[in-house]
Amino acid sequence: MNVPLPLLLKIAAVAATGTAVIFSVRHHLRTTAIHSLQRSIHHALLCLPSGGPPAILVAGFRGHGKSAFVNTVCRVLAGDVGPMLLRTETAPAGGSSATIGRWVVRVTAESGGCGCVEEMGVVELVDGPPLPEPEEVTRADVEAALIAAVAQDGGDGGVGRMPECVVVMLSCSRTAGELQLAVRRLSKIAGVVRKLGMHLLVVLTHKKSIRNWKQAEELRKEVALRARTDCVYFIENYTANCSIKCRTPGALKNHFDTHVAALTIIRQCVEFATHHRRQSPPRKMLDSAATQLNDHEL
Repeated sequence: MNVPLPLLLKIAAVAATGTAVIFSVRHHLRTTAIHSLQRSIHHALLCLPSGGPPAILVAGFRGHGKSAFVNTVCRVLAGDVGPMLLRTETAPAGGSSATIGRWVVRVTAESGGCGCVEEMGVVELVDGPPLPEPEEVTRADVEAALIAAVAQDGGDGGVGRMPECVVVMLSCSRTAGELQLAVRRLSKIAGVVRKLGMHLLVVLTHKKSIRNWKQAEELRKEVALRARTDCVYFIENYTANCSIKCRTPGALKNHFDTHVAALTIIRQCVEFATHHRRQSPPRKMLDSAATQLNDHEL
């Protein structure tokens, strides 16, 4: 049966229009979801009890995505588009002390299109020093790395503020043995974090390295069990990969899953900070941090 050409053209036009409508609706729904999370974070920051911006310490082993996570969160919170802007850098190769200087990044959270131009919410991200290798790390190493966030200069010439939340990074791209060893060390890290009165989240990077959802769920359950927390998240960090032949920085495409994961993690950290400050006034928090620091030095 011969189908007239005009009819074929009409069918193709209808199909193209339907496809465009579907993609347009999908884009609108995703944009709305991201703006909703941004507004939620912005509102939570404005309603945060006194004590300065919430301090979030990003900790973990070398090469597990700490700096990439900080850069990703900054891009998402600031609403950046185009080339990747780096706010922090990867630690140099080789061994390093857990008491080396920290890298503090302050980022203004995008209001999510609510029009709140005059009021700005700020988040302080602390890119902590890397922990020793999982087979060598001890409880004392973890304690030194976390206390360094309080002991060192906070950027205003004084003693750094006590982080209210600790985000521990683990990379799923490591070999099964390396990842398993790092997961087993979470119990030590979690013990020290809670001893210092901070909240704990675990973020698993390079989620594309996981073969299927069953493996991801098994890993999430094991991490939650070791760290004794339900705050376990998967994320694919944004990175600024560029070959030698690149003459100009290339535009980086934002991904919905990465944006939602980063915003959800920060929203949870801000919620922890709010709860922490309502339970412990800022003066009490600083005194507690100083006591822990003095005990460590003795």
